[in-house]
Amino acid sequence: MEFRFPRILFYIKPIAKAVAGLLFFCCCLAVAQKLLRRAEYLQRVSTLEEERPLFSFGIIADVQYGDLDDVMKRHGSVRHYRNALYLLREAVQHWKEENRIQFALQLGDIIDGRNTRFKTSENALRDVLQEFDGVPFVVHHIWGNHEFYNFSRNYLMKSPLFTAQENATDVEEVVKKEADAVYYDFSPYKGYRFVILDNYDVSMCGIGREKDSPQYKQAEKILRQVNKNENLNSPEGLVGLDQRFVMFNGAVGEDQLQWLRETLEFARQQGEKVVVSGHVPVHPKSCYAMCLLWNYQDVLNILEDFSDIVLAYFSGHNHESGYHYDSGNEIHHVTLPGVIEVPLGSNAFGTVEVFSDRLVMHGVGELESRVMK
Repeated sequence: MEFRFPRILFYIKPIAKAVAGLLFFCCCLAVAQKLLRRAEYLQRVSTLEEERPLFSFGIIADVQYGDLDDVMKRHGSVRHYRNALYLLREAVQHWKEENRIQFALQLGDIIDGRNTRFKTSENALRDVLQEFDGVPFVVHHIWGNHEFYNFSRNYLMKSPLFTAQENATDVEEVVKKEADAVYYDFSPYKGYRFVILDNYDVSMCGIGREKDSPQYKQAEKILRQVNKNENLNSPEGLVGLDQRFVMFNGAVGEDQLQWLRETLEFARQQGEKVVVSGHVPVHPKSCYAMCLLWNYQDVLNILEDFSDIVLAYFSGHNHESGYHYDSGNEIHHVTLPGVIEVPLGSNAFGTVEVFSDRLVMHGVGELESRVMK
């Protein structure tokens, strides 16, 4: 009896070729789009390069240093713990050599939570903070989930990572806030105000909040209403934006929301433009759903109410980065790539120049450069 191959086998090779061709086309298209954006950025910058910025600042996120061996995560990325310190050093050296930034925004997760397993949290924190010794600019530290894996709020408030108190401004004479508040604002240049949010105000994350605190209890109630998993860090069974209800995210509390609104109202009365920052993204189109603030809509509502003065929201947390321009409100949502997961030989930080009508981000490595008007 003559053996015959099933007819479907004759189609496999041309189908495979077609699929490979499609994948190659998609890759080429993605590269072309990135090159086009880069060309547009360079063209726009070159036409404006004679104008000097009002001021500049540095920006970096998710260093997550630890004197630890590299680890491959389930989604395939590699966390280069030791290399992260060298990348932070490179960023600081870059800013020092540029000699033009007034301050740097360190957007949180400066050391990794795995340090707790090896009891190296304090050593790791000492190592990263040493990189900022003697710098000719101010550093603003934001707290992320990994800060709370390593330290309690009481510890952090006594550490150099607590930069709220030393940056008190005239707004505090008008807008009151909680005594132990981590959120704050500062004005680096006349007519501009920067607002730093505490995205883990309401949280169960790590050892940040005492379990009997109102914020911890509120966070547990919020989480358990949506997330039915035994492991509250797991998004299993959650669909769409509900995937944000995991323990490594948090929420902005009611008092902080009121403070934000009143601070923005003060800025509007003063004729100031505002840039807002926090560790966790607040726009669902600027990150994966699993990395979104629990009550992102509450924050967005306030930013949109003041869209005449709010220019941008900068965050980290989502290591693959993200960007969304809310054209209806003219607010840029920029999510920085995580230093901890950039490919070897690359980096992820930037310098942002502030002009009267735009922000110009000069990215290094994985951080894309862009002009934000």
